[in-house]
Amino acid sequence: MNLFKTGAGWVLFCFLTFVHLSAVANAAELRAARVTQIINDVKLLPRQAAARAAVVNDNVGAGTAVRTGVDSRTELTFSDLTITRLGANTGFSFNEGARQVDLGSGAILVQVPRNEAEVKIRTAAVTAAITGGTALFESHRGLPTKLLMLEGIGRFYPTGHPEQAVIVHGGEMVMMTVDGKITRPTKFNAALVYKTSKLITSFPELANADLILAVIDEQQAELSSQNGPTSQPPKDSTGLDTVTLATAAMSTSTSTGGPKFGPPTAIPADPYHITSGTVINTDPTITTNGITDFGKIYRGAALDGPLSTWLGSSPSSFDSVDFVNSNGGGFNSPSPNSLPIPGFLFAALQLDGDPTVSNSSGYTTLGLVSQGNINTSASEAVFTFGGMQQVALVALNGSINLSGISFANFGELFIYARGTGSSVTFAAPVSNLNRVQIRAEGDIQVDSPVTVNGTQQDHRGFKALAGNNLVVNSTVTSTGGGITLQSLGGIVISSSAQLQTVLDAMGNSGQIIILASGSDTSVNVGGTVQAQQAEVDIRQTGFAGQTTLNNAMVHGDVVKISALGTNGALNIGSGNVLGADTILKLYATGSNGTLNFLSNVTLTSPSNILAANTINISQGVIVTINSVQPADVFTNNPNYFGFGGTGTPTNSGTFGGTGAKNPLPLSAAPPLGGPGQGP
Repeated sequence: MNLFKTGAGWVLFCFLTFVHLSAVANAAELRAARVTQIINDVKLLPRQAAARAAVVNDNVGAGTAVRTGVDSRTELTFSDLTITRLGANTGFSFNEGARQVDLGSGAILVQVPRNEAEVKIRTAAVTAAITGGTALFESHRGLPTKLLMLEGIGRFYPTGHPEQAVIVHGGEMVMMTVDGKITRPTKFNAALVYKTSKLITSFPELANADLILAVIDEQQAELSSQNGPTSQPPKDSTGLDTVTLATAAMSTSTSTGGPKFGPPTAIPADPYHITSGTVINTDPTITTNGITDFGKIYRGAALDGPLSTWLGSSPSSFDSVDFVNSNGGGFNSPSPNSLPIPGFLFAALQLDGDPTVSNSSGYTTLGLVSQGNINTSASEAVFTFGGMQQVALVALNGSINLSGISFANFGELFIYARGTGSSVTFAAPVSNLNRVQIRAEGDIQVDSPVTVNGTQQDHRGFKALAGNNLVVNSTVTSTGGGITLQSLGGIVISSSAQLQTVLDAMGNSGQIIILASGSDTSVNVGGTVQAQQAEVDIRQTGFAGQTTLNNAMVHGDVVKISALGTNGALNIGSGNVLGADTILKLYATGSNGTLNFLSNVTLTSPSNILAANTINISQGVIVTINSVQPADVFTNNPNYFGFGGTGTPTNSGTFGGTGAKNPLPLSAAPPLGGPGQGP
């Protein structure tokens, strides 16, 4: 029988159509809301009237905005039972025709009843659309915008471009980064959100609570299948309403160590901001602006493979380069004393403020690793990292620029910029640290004073290793430990630089080693290099490398300055003060090596040894030997006059003071000795 061929059937059809269209019309609008709860300071801002304090049961129409004050919240219930809760410092209005709420800034919870049409939450940059679900949404200027789906389904897309929507399911979160990128959805800890978010705990139970609890149960079952749940991080102290909780991509690692172990997943914020409100737990979790993410624990190469591989990168040749006075394996093999390492991997990282660090597990090292750059803000924050023994800042494929902040009062700071051309600009003063180590595959520039004063032999001093050029423009002082500057390119110690090692309370000091190995690069020294009762070794080992001193003050117990390549040149320019308490060596021992005295200079030491294939003293220049005995000279080409030289006063200079012994062949010269290995 065809229902629509009868009159009764036609009447029934019209009635059903009317009912359906009425339902659609009701679902298509957010009619006037009613204020159902107020906590502290909540104001209504009518479009055509002055702002006034809200009271319970106030009606809020489409032309009225709502704003909450500090530590204030409110709840509005719409005629279709859609619930909207506003967090502290939040501005809100709605468009009833479009089922849309507009969020100026702040935090909001929206619960859309089952079977109702979707509700949109819109900002200038991004829109979230919630269908029959419960969501937390947060937007603050200069920070990522976040959507967390407690249950139901959401869409998240750049405002005006719904075709680019990302689908977000219950228990998942998504963000738009500051530069407008939308991250992939990741799971967050719904149980902790439900227990701690003030937009949930400060109000009556939500109508969709059973659906939220179902998502929580599903997550717990998933965690249980991964050898037990992850440890819950502490409640965040920032007081933000959106997520006083732990959110994170939950590990799917099959490691027998449980979800704390296995390769880390990058935290997608670009950049992630570490602030004075950040809480880091070495368990490991990190909480900023109410969002908590999980890290992982690296246990060493035997269990987790090479560190760079574990971090999702590939080992590079520079990773295995180590300091000349170290016996380690470079970056690939961290010292066993530093293991295990709780670490966090970020897409990019910015240091804005000193975080709170909780280290109840007693780990020695904290790792903060970025896939891209690491930068700082001009906050003048002093970073102490809770007094951690060691803190590592690593950019896997990016540069590290540290300025506008400082580091003080913790153990050791390790900095590494990996990747071709990746550099470190270190303009952050350091005080009262045990040791600082800086590595960069590109350039390193030190522009702020560094003071270190460690007491343990292998955990003190200052070291910098550059794949290209290394420049020091500031004071570096090490008490009890050494200073090592090493470069595969060239090195500059500028006129404003002072490198000093001094005695500690036990009478220990440290050597200063400056070593460049670029084939045709230079070591240029124009500042102060002074090792109290210890050795100074400045050398260039490249094929045609040069070591040049101008206006340098160099002093130590033993001083060795050299250019050792086949065509190496050691140039003693103007304004230098060179002295040693025991022995001073100036060497250019390559087959075509030259030692060039370009300006008057005084060499002060009980023993002075000059060794080069050719020794040139420029015309009119006097090399004064301030010693009880003449200088020992080893050269095949003594291009000076007097003291056995072959030059004349018209084309060369000579020695003064106690003078020099007649030259012996270069082959008879005593060995220079390795860097830091004494005379």
